[in-house]
Amino acid sequence: MKEDVLLLIDLQELDQVIIKGRNQQKKLRAEQELLNAQAAKLVKLIEQLDKELDAIKQDRGEVNQGLLQEMDNVEKAESRLPEIKTQKEYLAVLKEVDIAKKQCKDLQDQLDGSEQAFVTLEEDRAEKQQQLDDLKQSNTSRASEIEAELTKIDNSLKSEDGKREGLAENVPAKIRKNYELLLVRRKGSALVEARKGTCLGCNMHLPPQFFNSMLKKQGIDSCPHCNRLLFIRPMEG
Repeated sequence: MKEDVLLLIDLQELDQVIIKGRNQQKKLRAEQELLNAQAAKLVKLIEQLDKELDAIKQDRGEVNQGLLQEMDNVEKAESRLPEIKTQKEYLAVLKEVDIAKKQCKDLQDQLDGSEQAFVTLEEDRAEKQQQLDDLKQSNTSRASEIEAELTKIDNSLKSEDGKREGLAENVPAKIRKNYELLLVRRKGSALVEARKGTCLGCNMHLPPQFFNSMLKKQGIDSCPHCNRLLFIRPMEG
């Protein structure tokens, strides 16, 4: 049984190294996703700004066309004034000119407003583009570092997984099955030491008779409180 204890101790130490590596992988991949998400958010904002700018351009073109038409109407109406014979017709044309001029002013005001909106959006887009360029430059450098770290961890884990397979094969099947279940449930702490009558996993006192039995057997038992596998270091027996 002492051999089983030593095997499990080595196995858990190796598993904790593996778990630490996998957790580091998750952390690095989460960072990758965050970097990509930040860039994607800026790209989406820039695309939206481009759509708004295009809409203003199109609207401004239509308004400008309408303005040119109204200015032409004013010019044509005013050119008719010298030829008018009656006061009534003269007043009617003047009214027509006034309406056309007012329309021209409204359209010009609309153009001026859209121009200001266009400039504001362009400035916003330039700012977002600069942020994106800076972020891409920063991300490229960090992405390379992350890839290098992931490759290093992957290579290390392949080696550790090979060692683990060899160790696990020598652990009795029943003990190994229980250990594997606890390894997941207890987040890497499946095997703990029983010392001075206490489980070092849950820090609960063990029944004296139970602990004394462990001292005699020098084997593996389950903590009656947290169900972790318990062992007493062979040197203490």
